[in-house]
Amino acid sequence: MKKVLIVLLVLGAGALLYYFLAGKIDFLGPGFNIDEDIDLQQTTDALKEEGKRTVYASCNDIPNSSNCIDYIGSMWKDDNSAQLNCGEGRNFSLNACPYSEFGGCQMNGNSVMEFIAWVYEEGPGEYTFESIPDAMAACNSMPNAKWVTVESLLEEE
Repeated sequence: MKKVLIVLLVLGAGALLYYFLAGKIDFLGPGFNIDEDIDLQQTTDALKEEGKRTVYASCNDIPNSSNCIDYIGSMWKDDNSAQLNCGEGRNFSLNACPYSEFGGCQMNGNSVMEFIAWVYEEGPGEYTFESIPDAMAACNSMPNAKWVTVESLLEEE
C-alpha cells in the first residue's frame, strides 16, 4: 500500500509540475508578470554542473521509507541546504547513501540541483524486483528525472 501511495505522490507531483509548466498561472493573481524574454540556453548553461560528480551529503530514511537521498549538485554543499531538505527524524550525513542494488530516481541530472533518491529492500517500503518497474515508470514519467543505477552512473564517467 505504501508503494502505491509513493507512486501516486510522484505522479501527482509530476502532474502538478506539468500544470505549472504548461502556462497555467492564474493562481498567481493579478499583476503578476512572467518575463517571457528568458533565454533558455543561458539558463540551462547557468544551471549546468561543471566537473566531477560529488556527493555532498545524504539523507538516510531507509528505516522509515526504504529511501536514501544523495545530494550531488553544488547547490547542496552550502548553507545547510541538504540538512534542511532532509528534515527531522531522518539520518543526515556528509557521506553517501549505502549501495542500492535496485537503483534510484535521479532528479535534475548534471545540474547544480542534482540529487538521487535511492530505493532499498530494507525498511517498510520493501522494494522488490517485482515493484521496481513501477518505481522506474513513476520516476521516468517526471520531467528532468530518470532511473539510474550505481553502475550506469559509473559508466557515464
